[in-house]
Amino acid sequence: MQKYPLVSVIINCHNGEKYLDKAIKSVLDQDYKYWEIIFFDNNSKDKSNLILKKYKDKRIKYFKSKKTYSLYKAKNLAIAKSKGELISFLDVDDWWLQSKLSKQVKVFQKDSTVEVIYSNIYLYNEKKKLKKFILKKN
Repeated sequence: MQKYPLVSVIINCHNGEKYLDKAIKSVLDQDYKYWEIIFFDNNSKDKSNLILKKYKDKRIKYFKSKKTYSLYKAKNLAIAKSKGELISFLDVDDWWLQSKLSKQVKVFQKDSTVEVIYSNIYLYNEKKKLKKFILKKN
């Protein structure tokens, strides 16, 4: 593995304009800078494409589908467009903490037998303004 492997961040979007800015900004704010966003617009009818196109970062790649695919098919189509040594998924209604990629890349670099990493999550209830931490112990 390279010293700074490229991480392809797969974002599939179908009418995700409500939270899209926060998701994109959470990638832009990462302390690990060797990434690309593969944004797969799964035939959205909202303003998702306009939101994404306002970002001028060359690491963001936009692909528009002419029809709506199942999520697994859309993710596989996005992966086919990626150039990264590592793949990470980010849904449009999610966001990352600033050190997410750097911490996960270190795990891959430290142990070549690691193939998949998942993390704990915060669940946020927008109506009640509540945040809940979900921790799964092995």
